[in-house]
Amino acid sequence: METAVRVLTLLAEAYPDSLDLNQLVLLDHGLLHSEDLGGPPSLHPPVPIRSSELGVKRQQLTHGLEVLTRVDLVEMGAVAGGIHFIAAEGAHPFLSLLETSYARALAERARWVVGRFRGLSDEEIRSAIREVSGRWAEEFENFAGEEQHI
Repeated sequence: METAVRVLTLLAEAYPDSLDLNQLVLLDHGLLHSEDLGGPPSLHPPVPIRSSELGVKRQQLTHGLEVLTRVDLVEMGAVAGGIHFIAAEGAHPFLSLLETSYARALAERARWVVGRFRGLSDEEIRSAIREVSGRWAEEFENFAGEEQHI
């Protein structure tokens, strides 16, 4: 459910634009690790192996999108280039019911990440993520080296 709420928040922020699954995977990663990309503090901790999250994120987002389309919060459609998703009419009213500090932080990060990456191609978004994931690899090597000396 958390993944579904995150993807709905991203789609609501991107509205009236639609996004494909690749864009959602990359934007969701930026949403959770915004500080790595020069944005506000990240929602998830900066664990050294966070780049591996990208491998499982696609399946999680697919399940979240299935739930959201079943309850009519997201619409799916075919466009030139593939399947795209867009926030449905009930998305914004539903999200306005979420009043926790996490939901507010999620909306903030969604505004930032969509604003930061709106209009960029998949390759440009991937390039930004790759740049950061190279730093993660260095962090992991430093982290692993520190543990060996303990």
